[in-house]
Amino acid sequence: MICWARFLGRFVLGSDNTGARMMAKNWTDAEQILALNLYRLLPFGRLDKKTPEIISLAKVMDRTPSSLSMKLCNFASLDPEITKTGRKGLANVSNKDREIWAWHIENPTDFQKKSKLLANELEQEKFYEPSTDTKITEKRVLVSSRIGQSIFRKMVLENYQSKCCFSGVTTPSLLVASHIIPWAKDDENRLNPKNGLCLSSIHDRAFDQGFWTIGNHGEIIISEELKKDKSAMMEEMFFQYEGKQISESQSYVPGLKFIEFHQTYIYEKWLKN
Repeated sequence: MICWARFLGRFVLGSDNTGARMMAKNWTDAEQILALNLYRLLPFGRLDKKTPEIISLAKVMDRTPSSLSMKLCNFASLDPEITKTGRKGLANVSNKDREIWAWHIENPTDFQKKSKLLANELEQEKFYEPSTDTKITEKRVLVSSRIGQSIFRKMVLENYQSKCCFSGVTTPSLLVASHIIPWAKDDENRLNPKNGLCLSSIHDRAFDQGFWTIGNHGEIIISEELKKDKSAMMEEMFFQYEGKQISESQSYVPGLKFIEFHQTYIYEKWLKN
């Protein structure tokens, strides 16, 4: 069994298992990552000390819910999606808070991998009994996967201000965090927000099937196959946007290698038919 007080005290950004021990009440890197992971999953209005998720994580950290709530509010004061609306968190942001925030923006894949590792191990340690049941094991893998996907969706939608980068649709239930390189094709970049676009459901489906792609300068390219549909609806939903730029991203510019993969292996399948 993992001693979480000891584990959280030694986890550092550069290594999963080594590093200098910190004072008991100082925030370790592991605690910072877990707190930031929770911040990413909670809406701004639920950063209160009475929120069940905050109470649960604080207990494992051997901290008070108030302490963890304040940490999340510190992150809120660094979040441009919050501050641009006039809302703000707490004013006493530490250099450590700024460093961990900058690190997770600059290294989104590392952040999500470490978040997933910590959250998964914490979940197993706190709530699961050991089991050899294959179905139970598969369920735990699914839970871990969903943790990562939830963070990916939140980061991608925030990156495009919760607006379809193709059409401008803003209805949350119609928005999808779409992968440029499909989920099944690239394990390493499944959770990388540079491999994500915020799209409406129909534009996501069309993108996945290669009916349109992005040029190397962000321009929308429509396939000739899709243009065979002459309906007014297709003109309104797709054709009027051809040649226009997708919406500008806030923090994570779509990676060129991801775009070129989509152009070559997904979009160009129509050129080969």
